[in-house]
Amino acid sequence: MAENQQMRKQAARAKVKRGAVAVIGLGNWGTSLAHGVKASGLELREVVVRKAARGRMALPVHEWSEAALDAEVIWLCVGDDAIEEACAELVRRRGNLRGQTVAHSSGARTAGVLEEARQAGARVASVHPVMTFPSRRVVGLKGVLFGVEAESAACRKRLQEVARALGGEPFRIAAESKGLYHAAGTMASPLLVSALTAAMETARLAGLPREVAAKMTGVLAEATLGNVRKRGAEQSFSGPLARGDAGTIQLHLQALGEHPVLAEVYRALGSHALETLPVKEREVLAGLLAAKPQSGKKPQQRKSTPRSATGRARRAGADTL
Repeated sequence: MAENQQMRKQAARAKVKRGAVAVIGLGNWGTSLAHGVKASGLELREVVVRKAARGRMALPVHEWSEAALDAEVIWLCVGDDAIEEACAELVRRRGNLRGQTVAHSSGARTAGVLEEARQAGARVASVHPVMTFPSRRVVGLKGVLFGVEAESAACRKRLQEVARALGGEPFRIAAESKGLYHAAGTMASPLLVSALTAAMETARLAGLPREVAAKMTGVLAEATLGNVRKRGAEQSFSGPLARGDAGTIQLHLQALGEHPVLAEVYRALGSHALETLPVKEREVLAGLLAAKPQSGKKPQQRKSTPRSATGRARRAGADTL
């Protein structure tokens, strides 16, 4: 009798809720995904967390011990270093994952880190949102690109359908390309924040008030991004490098001489411009950028802007690509 009851429980637990999505983790990205699934018409089966918190009753939040774990698509929304741990917990609690798809959200890690779920019968994949999620504030997913890596065409097709249902635009990414793919995203978002912070810091060193430095950087950056979108990079490139103004570049490098980190950022970006963008006097400028800093003083540690400027930039890059 007891044995039959146990078998019935196991059979019920093995059933899969077709068309349903479960979200594992309720961080910045998990919050936006859960609300996106709920708004899309897909069934949000549950959101699984280690410890349920108050104030999230609009979502079906369950702790691991209460979770059904029977959704067709189980989407892990945890940090990269926590993916394998979350996968192991899922396998330990669910056991048989046949008929289910387990996907993680990392742009850098491949689906191979979900090997334990694959051995338990699941199809495994990664679905990476190409967007920044700096806080728990919900970010709409309409028009967001999703990089999909899957071990089979059928799995990839199904996850692309889910991404489209969320309003997204899925594309295929090969496992062996994910390192470069994610490096590109990192340069386009969190490291862009770093580059903008470097510009603001340099303006502060020139004596500009914090508000003026931020506005100057923002105005230039927004106009430049708009130009790149409309006209392309080559038609948007201007300034002393484009004109081949060697004297101006030398002046910049001398002014940055006592701020080695900022000078290194300037040299790296300038050198890349020489390789990829229309520049006059290329050889002369290459020699200036490659030369060791010339300064009569011993290089000092770079001065930093007030914490309020750099702190905001660090927080803005949290939980991004």
